Amino acid sequence: MISRFLKKGKFLRRIDSFEKIILRISGMRVTVEYEILNGEAVRLSRYRIGYTDGEDVRELEKSVSCRKEVIFELLTSCGIVRWNGFHGKHPKNVQDGDMFRFFAVVNDGQIICAEGSANYPKGYGEFIHTLNQMLNGM
Repeated sequence: MISRFLKKGKFLRRIDSFEKIILRISGMRVTVEYEILNGEAVRLSRYRIGYTDGEDVRELEKSVSCRKEVIFELLTSCGIVRWNGFHGKHPKNVQDGDMFRFFAVVNDGQIICAEGSANYPKGYGEFIHTLNQMLNGM
């Protein structure tokens, strides 16, 4: 079981609790927000953010219930704790790309913030892919 938390010889800090997790991804044409809330049940939701009458309008696309243990495992395996303070500057000579902002409250109050423009922390792709699989029932 411990080998699951080893990546390139480093022990990843386990996530044992969370309050909320928000990931906003903004592209040229669309902005999407993933939200994971912990309450009586854990709720994973994906919203599409549009701009109407001078204001952001948040529309629910999909939402599912999931087990806490699945979210703990995902956060730990993607190395979310290491994301704190990540600021991925836009790479030189890259013409386009998504921008992201990540905010989480985990492990009884620890805040994790990260952001970037076409530059992402290790584990980011796996995190997005898994969220979409969960929302699509896979």
